[in-house]
Amino acid sequence: MSEQNDELTIRRILVALDASRHSLAAMEAAAELAASMKAELQGLFVEDVNLLRVAGSCVAREVSYPFGVTARLDPARMERQLRAQAAQARKALAAACEWREIKWSFRVVRGEVAPEVLAAAEEADLLSLGKASRPLIRRMRLGSTALAAAVQAPRSVLLLQRDAIIRPPVVITYDGSPTARQALMIAARLAQNKGGYLTVLSIADAPDIAQRLQSETSDLLRERRLLVRYRRLAGAGVATLTQVVQAEGSGILVLSSTILHLAKLQKLLYEVDCPVLLVR
Repeated sequence: MSEQNDELTIRRILVALDASRHSLAAMEAAAELAASMKAELQGLFVEDVNLLRVAGSCVAREVSYPFGVTARLDPARMERQLRAQAAQARKALAAACEWREIKWSFRVVRGEVAPEVLAAAEEADLLSLGKASRPLIRRMRLGSTALAAAVQAPRSVLLLQRDAIIRPPVVITYDGSPTARQALMIAARLAQNKGGYLTVLSIADAPDIAQRLQSETSDLLRERRLLVRYRRLAGAGVATLTQVVQAEGSGILVLSSTILHLAKLQKLLYEVDCPVLLVR
């Protein structure tokens, strides 16, 4: 795979939208990427049929916070709320795209959220979404849709949480695989747009392997004019990787899908607070 082909990978970005701050963070990041990569941005809002089913149940109740007043859920009211949230999401997407002069589109579908998002991702090069939809605490955990996207999405996935932005440095894990080389080119493009700072974490058990990987990445990045920092990781353990990412002050972690098995990937996504771009 050539560097040129790597750069041409992302032409269509899908962002899954709802009314949460995580979703808005994902939208802003997707818009920024779309602008830098001359890509089209597609917004998707899913009217959750499970919410509508619950609203239609005779035993379902909603609790008014902070007063603790309970009332029966109203299906018609739920329909109106979903339409209002979709309109709000469309307005936010339009505002984010128009001043950046990005081509964009928006659609609403009804169904189960995760399957609808995964199906729509088939037609995109990158899926961007929030880590969770409506957290109650600042340090959130991975939502079910985000987890499904990380594990099952057929395309690369960008995960963000509320109040997070893509900032320097860009940190990438590298093991020399074709997917890692593709991820390296995407990371380099991000770093160029974020001050030129890139940290390459070479996954290598031995120093000679780390040296070979460093030489390889240096050749790939020769024309990029980046400030590159290299670190060797002896294996891709989640605890070590998390500690290094935090120590580097990562603004975004670019992670090849070949680096971690699914169980380790899930644990890593729970632990790191920075945006994560999982490249497939």
